[in-house]
Amino acid sequence: MKKAIQILTFKTFLFYRNQLEKIAKAIKNAFPEYCETIYCKSSGTLPNTGTDYFLLGNRAEVVAKENDILFSVNWVEGQKTGFFLDQRENRKLLSEFSKGKKVLNTFCYTGGFSIYAMSAGAKLVTSVDISQKAVDLATSNMELNFPNANHKAVADDVFNFMKEHMQQYDVIILDPPAFAKSIKNKHTATQAYKRLNIAGLKTLAPNGILFTFSCSQVIDDVLFYNTVAAAAIETGRNIRVLHKLEQGLDHPTNIYHPEGHYLKGLVLFVE
Repeated sequence: MKKAIQILTFKTFLFYRNQLEKIAKAIKNAFPEYCETIYCKSSGTLPNTGTDYFLLGNRAEVVAKENDILFSVNWVEGQKTGFFLDQRENRKLLSEFSKGKKVLNTFCYTGGFSIYAMSAGAKLVTSVDISQKAVDLATSNMELNFPNANHKAVADDVFNFMKEHMQQYDVIILDPPAFAKSIKNKHTATQAYKRLNIAGLKTLAPNGILFTFSCSQVIDDVLFYNTVAAAAIETGRNIRVLHKLEQGLDHPTNIYHPEGHYLKGLVLFVE
């Protein structure tokens, strides 16, 4: 039985790879002047098949430009694609609130929000992530754009860091990884989002701005909004919603798959 499953998995993988090669060829034909490398990153889709591999070229890293800001992107070693393109418009919006402000970017990863804040003239930007590798990457990307920036990169648990810096930041970004990857984790994730937003609201200085997000598919817009509202009630602060955010237009949602609208966000003014 085990051997039969292995043969079936192998045949499925061959079919899967054949289809991917056709897709890669179509992409190359559509963008012949720009497409140099296509990398398949789908480990875990098919067990024991080693499905991360190059379909075209062999380049693993590049410096990309987004709204005139540079980022080093490694799609082989980085998380998912190595750079979260779905937050592009939200990073740009952050620029409108950052001039002269002390900005805290939690779960910073590549430092996207941090660098946009600095590009808008932030007084101080602090990037926090529990991963030292992520913090180093955020530092590298900041130096790529602003070598002399007033930027602090800290490898620490986000909750611990915010607990030690109450009301010290004018703008805070809460952009955590998905707390719920399946429906069975929905309740636990909801409680985690509530605790995170309570911590963020307590760390925010008076008349501050909070950007808060969820990328969990099973947490819909209404549940996320209500969870943030519950956090607001617990802190007792007067809060107004300035913007409701979502993924970029190049990440459209199929009407028959509402879970595809995975990225939800709010911009809050906190008195």
